[in-house]
This record gives sequence, C-alpha cells and structure tokens, in this order.
Amino acid sequence: MEQPSPTPTRKADADRALRLSIAAGAVSGALALAWGIVSGTRVILFDGVSAGIGLVMSVLALRASQAAERGESELFPYGRQAFLPLTIGLQGIARLGFTAYAVTDAVIVITEGGDDVSTRSATIYAVVATVLCLVTWRWLEARSGTSELVAAEAVGWRIASLLSVAILAGFLVVTALPAGEFKDTASALVDPVLVIVVSLMVLPAPVGFVRTMARELLEMTPPPEIERPARQAVTEVCAGMGLMSPVVRMTKTGGRLYVEVDHVVAAGEWDVADIDRLRTALTARLHHLSVATWINVELSCDPAWQQG
Repeated sequence: MEQPSPTPTRKADADRALRLSIAAGAVSGALALAWGIVSGTRVILFDGVSAGIGLVMSVLALRASQAAERGESELFPYGRQAFLPLTIGLQGIARLGFTAYAVTDAVIVITEGGDDVSTRSATIYAVVATVLCLVTWRWLEARSGTSELVAAEAVGWRIASLLSVAILAGFLVVTALPAGEFKDTASALVDPVLVIVVSLMVLPAPVGFVRTMARELLEMTPPPEIERPARQAVTEVCAGMGLMSPVVRMTKTGGRLYVEVDHVVAAGEWDVADIDRLRTALTARLHHLSVATWINVELSCDPAWQQG
C-alpha cells in the first residue's frame, strides 16, 4: 500500500524549479563557452562545459520527474521511480568523466610552461558568473524540499558557484600582484592551476551522485536520516499490535520508500482485517516522511518461512 503521491502544488513547484534551472543553465553555459573560446581561457571553458552537462541533466531530470509521476503500468508494475536515481547517477558519471579530462589537460599545460590568458577578461566573466550562479543556487535551495531532483539541481548550482568564486579569487590575486617575473609566471599558470583546484573542490558532489544511484538501484538500505525514524516507527506500531520482533526490510528508490514487515504469528490469531489495520496504522505513522511509502505486510504461521 502506498501513500498518496506528493500534492499537485508540490509537484508544480518542483517542475517550475527544474525549468528555471534549465533556463539559467542555458544562459550560463552559452556565456561561459562563448567567453572561454574568445578569451582562450581553459577554466572558463571548463565552467561552460560543466554548465552544459548540468543543462542536459536538468532536462533529463525534468523528464524523469514527469515519468515517475505517471505511476504503475503493465511495463512498469512498480512505477518508474528508478528513473530518478538513474538520472542523478548519470549526472555524476558525466561530471566525473569531464573532470578527469580537464585535470589531465591542465597538468599537460603546466608541464609545458603554462598558457597566456587575459586576467582582466577572466575577472569580469567571473563576477558575472558568480552573481548568476549564487542567485540561482539560493533560489533552488529554498525549494529543494519539493523533490530530490531539485535538491540535486541545487547541489549542481552550488558547485557552479564554487567554481565561479574560485575563478574570481584566482584571477583577482594574479591581477593584484606587482609587475615582474613572478606575476608573469603566475599569469601563465593561473588558468590550468585553477582548473585543478576547482576540480578537486567539486569532486565530492559527483561522487555522491554516483553513490546515490548505486544505493538505490542496488536496493540497499535507505540513508540513515530516512531509515532510522522509519524503522523506529514500524517497530513501535508493530509492538502496539502484539508483534514484538518483526523482520523489517527497507529500501528507497527515487521518491518512494519500500517497507516490508514480516512476522510469525500463532494459527488463528490474525485474519485479513487485522493485517489491514496494521497496514493502515503503519501508513499513518510513516506519513510524516519526505517520501511516499509502499508497505507490504507478510504474516505466517510457519517459523521456517521467516528465516528465509
């Protein structure tokens, strides 16, 4: 038995947030790619490609969200919730792949003595990009509770904000250096060094995306912040109805928490109506969670059954 899907208002807010992320990503990506190509600045190109990846994934996220809302069908008897972690994981893989390429390229440039870039042009770009990214990030973060996909988008824009701030700080430092050989060397190396620095800064996020995909698609236990209160609630409800040692299995996929409760009972003590009351009580108790629940209650009179 599943709790009702998120309210239409919450779903509309999530879709609106995803669409705004797409629009902002298109502006940010086009700006960075054009500026990076004209100025020949690698770190700005890195920012542009990263924004492009985010844009593609934002579109996929919106499609995945819409697919998940369609519910069950003959082809998808358990719904399409798996589209959500799959989309999040693909974003992580894409970002990891591009980051590995960018770092390799930066190391090669450093070994070759660096590259000449316009620090003034890069600084102006960084100011514009920082403002755009920070505004979008804060707006999405305020709405991250509407959907896991919106939360992932907010993380993506937090990454973009860190990139922009790092680019701005790096070029401001070089610009402020007194004229001389040291400044010339710093100007030649600042671009590839910044690529490596920002790559290391953002690395935890895509790794986290991939871990989320693996956890959910491999049907592992939910994150502790969901699993612990859910398990406690199930144990308390079952105890209140005389089931003192239930076997509770849980996994989370997308916006849905799957809960299975198994227990051995004495013959003749429980009937279908009792099972319905237990399931209703569990649904009511788990209603406060941020995800919908799919609850399955299995009772048996055979002790060997519970042992698998």
